[in-house]
Amino acid sequence: MHAVTDEGHIKETSEQFSRVDQHSSYPAMRRGTFEQVNLLELIDPKGESQFEKYSHVWSHPPSGSSHGRQYDQVLSWFGRQPDVGDWKRQRRNSVQDKILAVSTSRCNVFKTYLRRQQVDVNFTLGALTTASGVLGAVLPGVNASRNLAGAAGLFSGLRSEYNQSYYSNLAAHVIVQGIELRQNRLRKELVEARQGKSVEDYSMEAAINDAIVIDGTCSTVSGLIEAQEAIREVESPGLKTAARVIAGNAALRALSQASSADLLDNGQLEKLVAIAGADVPSMLVSSTKPVEQPTPDSRVMVARSAQARIALHIDSAAQLTARTYSEFKEKEEQKTKEKEKDSKPAPAAMDPGALRSAVAQSLSEAVLKPLIQSQPPGVLTQCVSALAAVTEALVNAQTHWQLVQSDPAKRVNAQLVLAQAQANAVAAADRVDRVAYAANAEVDSRTAVLLGLLKQKAAQDGGLKIAKGDDLTSAVKAPFVPGAGTGCP
Repeated sequence: MHAVTDEGHIKETSEQFSRVDQHSSYPAMRRGTFEQVNLLELIDPKGESQFEKYSHVWSHPPSGSSHGRQYDQVLSWFGRQPDVGDWKRQRRNSVQDKILAVSTSRCNVFKTYLRRQQVDVNFTLGALTTASGVLGAVLPGVNASRNLAGAAGLFSGLRSEYNQSYYSNLAAHVIVQGIELRQNRLRKELVEARQGKSVEDYSMEAAINDAIVIDGTCSTVSGLIEAQEAIREVESPGLKTAARVIAGNAALRALSQASSADLLDNGQLEKLVAIAGADVPSMLVSSTKPVEQPTPDSRVMVARSAQARIALHIDSAAQLTARTYSEFKEKEEQKTKEKEKDSKPAPAAMDPGALRSAVAQSLSEAVLKPLIQSQPPGVLTQCVSALAAVTEALVNAQTHWQLVQSDPAKRVNAQLVLAQAQANAVAAADRVDRVAYAANAEVDSRTAVLLGLLKQKAAQDGGLKIAKGDDLTSAVKAPFVPGAGTGCP
């Protein structure tokens, strides 16, 4: 604890404690003091070389040039000393071990920095991508959705370019592992195999050179070279990856063109979704962890089910109408029994099941049919056709993006094209959804009219003894015309 508040060691204290974070603890040794390699003192701790012929190199204050001459004189002095009792080999190994210890300390800091730098940049750009993408998906308006999705594509493209340029698309821990593997191999080849040799066979200069070679391997380049097989796989997708991409996009085409109800009936929906989602990138999800947010592909699939959703809503409305009618009918029959105990009440002319069918048919004819007719094309037909066109463009953009990963320039351009295609798909899906929402709201409104008529008839004596469903449904048979904001270009 004293080291934290020791004002005399502010620089060392800052180096040790201000950089502590979630990636690494602070070093056990004070780096400012430990990471010094004083070769002159290590090789000649008694300063005996200063009394040789060229001792004038020691007579002036040390500078860069004088240090160089001093190194030369000390190394020369060491080489000319007699090796009595194997002290020269031990001294050589000690100097080499000191250099390697300092190198290890510095490399540990570099490896932590590598991880910290990659995580910080990826988190920042990933967070911006997620925020832009999610806002683009939830905010109303085509322009806002397109602009935010474009921003998400830009941030995602910058992140991809950063990872490719600095790390060749490898995680920091993979590069660190490559550095450690390379250093361990060199230690065995250059150090462990040579430290047992005599100074005549393995000189002090050679030992220092080997230590410098190992020290130089603590770099991103060395880690990438060691992990070259992994890098080659990232840069060359190969036939397997290409086939996987093509299969995924073919599944997406099938999802966009087929009816969701048909796919559910034949059990193909889950299989196609699994294949389509295997290798499809999305700008609208965070790349740091899985999140449950709608992607352009899922938005397209939901939009394609608009007709089925409207039909299901109509069926629910008809069921509600029939159930309400049945409740009113039971109450009316009970009242009739109390008034006429000796006479059997005449049953209503229509049962709830028949009324449900009549209401469902009337609402379908009035609301759904005008939307899906082909000639002239209804609003929903137009929107779904436009959605199919942008889905095809999205599939092509996804395929192209997957297959140009090895080319940074093409990858960035493909990323922007993909972001635009995703924005167009989201906008087209929004238009389909707006039509579906408007249709369902119209169904709710007309159902409320039916329920109001039922309530009025129930208030009349014998009013529920209707002859047929048309007595009710005639009030809701006017063709539905979507309002402003639900059209498709």
